[in-house]
Amino acid sequence: MAQSAPARTKINTKVTQPAPGRSSRRLAGRPGPGRPPRGPRVSGEARDSVRQSARPVIEMDFGILVYPPETDGEPWRAVFTENGQRKYRQGATEAKLAEKLEKVRERLQADAANMERPGADLIKHYLDPDRLPAGDRWSRKHAHTQRRLCERFAGPVIGTVTCQDIKTGHMQQIVNAAPTAGEGDRVHGMLSALVAAGIEGGYLTNPRLAMVHWQAGDRPLPAQRVTVSGESALWVDTAEIPSDSDIGKLGRALADGRHGERDELMASTAAYSGLRWGELTALTIPQVDQAGRVITVDRQVIEVAGHLYVEAPKCRKYRKTIYPRRTPDGYPLADKLAARIEQATAEYEAGANPLGLIFPSPTGKHWRSSNFNRNVLKRAYLAIGWRDADGNGKWTWHSLRHVFCTTALFTWKLDPTDVSCMAGHANVRTTLLMYVGSTAGVLDRARQATD
Repeated sequence: MAQSAPARTKINTKVTQPAPGRSSRRLAGRPGPGRPPRGPRVSGEARDSVRQSARPVIEMDFGILVYPPETDGEPWRAVFTENGQRKYRQGATEAKLAEKLEKVRERLQADAANMERPGADLIKHYLDPDRLPAGDRWSRKHAHTQRRLCERFAGPVIGTVTCQDIKTGHMQQIVNAAPTAGEGDRVHGMLSALVAAGIEGGYLTNPRLAMVHWQAGDRPLPAQRVTVSGESALWVDTAEIPSDSDIGKLGRALADGRHGERDELMASTAAYSGLRWGELTALTIPQVDQAGRVITVDRQVIEVAGHLYVEAPKCRKYRKTIYPRRTPDGYPLADKLAARIEQATAEYEAGANPLGLIFPSPTGKHWRSSNFNRNVLKRAYLAIGWRDADGNGKWTWHSLRHVFCTTALFTWKLDPTDVSCMAGHANVRTTLLMYVGSTAGVLDRARQATD
């Protein structure tokens, strides 16, 4: 059986070397005698060409070979290998070729083979879940937030810009597009992570691209936040924490609402067990151990783009927490919760509460925070003065979590390590910085020292 001839690589047969006797002519693009050099120059080690050439080949770093022109009018040429492919550049003069090779050298030095791609590919790489190990992937909510920020702010500015041409000015334009300082901080956080991912993925090389901050321009600046000298930024001032009597007032105001004692119980459970909003709305009957007064926190509800999802708790950490028999204000929390569990069990068996939730919405499903705020909390907040007519106030639902931590530390006298575990903090240092602080007892110690 006849075999076909093997494929043959096409060889350039065009004569690019000078004819004999012309080697003494000046290289095109080089200045003549007595003329100063103009523009950037190609630098490297010269060696003889393997071809019959009177002009040496210039060997630059990173394997770039530069072929000077043999005759006037011919371009300067360069050959190099990038990302496994042989590539070429040429310029009418030495200076023009040197400018082009600067970008090539930057990519080869950093082994950044994706710098010639558009910014849209950089954003796609940043948002790609496969970029991270399976155990370190973003949560559904964080992924949605990053996608929203990229689509709204980054894409319109750098989407069509070649990654190697992205400058600090582009990043400044992106972060300044945020309408407020708070949103600007979120955009800056996204840009920092984007630049880090771009450098790691070979799309960028300059870490200074992330060194930008939101600028107000002609927009009003936010009020300067005044903090306590010597305290961490995590410090929660006592003015930001409702008292036990304030929790009691909130509970009684909620009891006068449409769901009666169930909403009062919901507020007291949040204030004295440390459950976050999403953990509280996801709470089911089997999670509560009435005999030990223990709640197992192994799930939460999050809302992403108008959809509710049940997933692992914050930081993907399960924990157990406890609740008291009676709150410091005298509310019989354990008995009330036991009665509600019995009622929820009956609802579940009747099909009115199919998820077995202890605090379901009126439709028997998970609460949305917006619906709960509008239909339940708004009226109660106004009734007890937690909000003014414009909706402004210093306390929120999250303030109830601060009540649990401070009560556990200073009323129940629990060890900070135990409180950290029950509250689900990253570590005990977070608990200490938030609630114990660094300045407690400063004046007492100073007074004793100066007596």
